Amino acid sequence: MKKSLPLHNQGSIQQELLRALRYHRPLSLLAITAEQSNTPSLLTAGTKLNDIIRKHLRNTDVVAEDSETRFYLLLPETPMEGGVVLANRLVRDLIQPGGLLKSLYIGISSIDEGVYRADDLISTAIISNMAARAAERTIFPVSAFRDQSLSLPSMVAVMLTLSADDLEELSAFLERTRHEPEGMRKSASELAIKLGRKLKLDDDIQEVVRFWVLMHDISRNTAPEPDPSETLPHLSRRKKAFHTILMHYSPLGEPSAKTDSKAKALLEIFQAVLKEIEAYHNPTEEIFDDILHKVLASCEGRGVDKQVLALVRKTSSSDWFSYPA
Repeated sequence: MKKSLPLHNQGSIQQELLRALRYHRPLSLLAITAEQSNTPSLLTAGTKLNDIIRKHLRNTDVVAEDSETRFYLLLPETPMEGGVVLANRLVRDLIQPGGLLKSLYIGISSIDEGVYRADDLISTAIISNMAARAAERTIFPVSAFRDQSLSLPSMVAVMLTLSADDLEELSAFLERTRHEPEGMRKSASELAIKLGRKLKLDDDIQEVVRFWVLMHDISRNTAPEPDPSETLPHLSRRKKAFHTILMHYSPLGEPSAKTDSKAKALLEIFQAVLKEIEAYHNPTEEIFDDILHKVLASCEGRGVDKQVLALVRKTSSSDWFSYPA
């Protein structure tokens, strides 16, 4: 589901985004959540908080309140680096000893990070904000999903705090930045679930396969081991158990006796196809068939489960992505 601002703010973002794209100018959006000790609304006129925020803004910047605990700063002519600089200034003035806020989390998105629509800019800023809270990082730029600033265990834990819709939204963002055919990951993950059912995989294992098909870039964008100072986000007992299962199936993980061999084989094939397809912006059916043949031949040579290979061979280009080949 697309995230959206109140109607009167959506137009401002769309207008600035179109201007930035037309003239090849940077644009950033900060999604900010915080808890204030004595005022229910963060941007109540006349508060000291409001004064501090506006002290750092230019006349061209836009402030948009979404709720009592979340608001946005739209920054024209500002790349991701500039958004991070402003975020650090806000943290310095608002969180230091004696500051106004009990907590502050800032998610940052920018069009120079592969965002080209207003709803994408809003969605990725909100997702980054949720990731900041989950990872206990005050500032979380959307580029952190690609820059190896989180370990694989922490990144997976952050993903577990996102809803299914948020995961698909983030997956679509990563898909665009890696130039895969639009909708490829979503279609492929749905196909993987269908094949998983035919293989009689447990529901949880089907969900694990779906997760890693949607988020197959994570293993390339994270460090395998956590930094000594890094702590995993708080997860419920159910999510901690699921986190452990997910890590067993990680492309960076060590082979584990706890994994289902058919699920592992299915995941290996799908991730290999996704990796190969990256080189083509608009693959034809013929190109896709060549890719699939190449991947299956390689997997067969490594002794991948024959039942899984047979099921994947029966798929067609239209099963893997939805637009005409």
